[in-house]
Amino acid sequence: MLTVDTPLSGGEESSGSLWLRVFRRVLEDSDVDIEVAIEEDTNFFNVGGHSLLIPLLLSRYESASGWRPPASLIFRCPSPRQLEEASAMLRAEAAAEEG
Repeated sequence: MLTVDTPLSGGEESSGSLWLRVFRRVLEDSDVDIEVAIEEDTNFFNVGGHSLLIPLLLSRYESASGWRPPASLIFRCPSPRQLEEASAMLRAEAAAEEG
């Protein structure tokens, strides 16, 4: 069984992206009253997420992926799908600069 703390590998996409799992975990564990299903296109702020939850969201993502994105990314890309795409681009850019 996959958890937020388990990094994704090849065939594990069926359980949702890492960002989706992190969103669900953080929102379910918070005091946010969620009335909709959290899906890949769910806006973090539209379902009750707020700025005080962003450090927890980033910390959980970092624990699972080994990489901590900038907090500003959540504001620019508030859905799991957008975050997956933006994270992939940022990580690729960082790798290109290093190598």
